[in-house]
Amino acid sequence: MSNLKIIEELCGICGDLAKIVAEQQKLLAQHDALALAEDIERVQARYVALIGHDEWPDSLPGDEA
Repeated sequence: MSNLKIIEELCGICGDLAKIVAEQQKLLAQHDALALAEDIERVQARYVALIGHDEWPDSLPGDEA
């Protein structure tokens, strides 16, 4: 497998993980429970800085406009 293909797969995995975390955040918010909110924001900022906001998965809390 080429390095580019590995990077593409890793990006896909990161996107899927971001969606999972967002859904878990929504479920926790229904019970007024926040977990690792600062860590999630920090990682989102790193992801966006590297890849761009347009690549961040849809329907994350706070992204509704």
